[in-house]
Amino acid sequence: MPLLALIVVLIAAILHAISNLFFKSGRDSSAFLWWAIAVGAIWYGVFVAAQSSLAMQLNAWLIIIPSIAVEVAYARLITLGYANGDLSQVYPIARGTPPLLIAALGAVFLGERLPLLGYVGIGVLVLGIYLASVPSSGEVLKPLRALAHRPTQIALLAALCVTAYTLLDKVGMQYASPLVYNWWMYTGIAIGYAPIAWSRMNRDSTRREWRANWRRIILGSFATVASYLFALMGLQMTAASYVGSVRASSVVMGALLGWLLLKEQLGALRVFAAALMVVGLMLIAVA
Repeated sequence: MPLLALIVVLIAAILHAISNLFFKSGRDSSAFLWWAIAVGAIWYGVFVAAQSSLAMQLNAWLIIIPSIAVEVAYARLITLGYANGDLSQVYPIARGTPPLLIAALGAVFLGERLPLLGYVGIGVLVLGIYLASVPSSGEVLKPLRALAHRPTQIALLAALCVTAYTLLDKVGMQYASPLVYNWWMYTGIAIGYAPIAWSRMNRDSTRREWRANWRRIILGSFATVASYLFALMGLQMTAASYVGSVRASSVVMGALLGWLLLKEQLGALRVFAAALMVVGLMLIAVA
């Protein structure tokens, strides 16, 4: 994996971890997420319009429209998964499965062929991601044992969504610049998720979320918009398999940020997981 691409995608992962710290601080994570995306689409649109045209060619639209639909589906699925199941069941499957699926389907549909060392690195990285996502060593197999349960099945569907939009966006980078594509993506997600955020059941909570956390929402919007911009830049530079794997390292980065900033417990399992991820990243870097 080119060194510059690795650095770019690691920045994307760090920003993704930071944005998730902001999301966790909200009273209603679903409302916070929508506000951050909508606010981000507004200021980012002004920024992009000052740099270039917002127009895209037809081929880019044919890719971005289904990608937006899948992104909205992912946001809804992961929210449902968290509402109906334990984080220790949902998160390992939702974030640990996509790198494996992207590597497999990228080979089939995009013709991506990685060196053996690259696949080994992805495998080691995914193991680190998975171990970092479970709360304790006694629950390492809990998500796998729960595959017959609805929350874990929802998480698996969410993982399929991550895989699909990553592969779609890899193709989309052939037809549009990351700068413009990213704006249409966030605008589309804001519009697509609005009926959920502003449904009769959720509208009061959505209003309260802005009043209570508007400063954090604005900061979170910078982190989430910049995160995907860097991910798209990475997709222009290297294989989707590498981008999906390295970006998922945000799981451990989030744990490290929680340890450093929120004084959360890191634990021996997560330290081991972080070490595995470093090894995986090194293998990917030299592949």
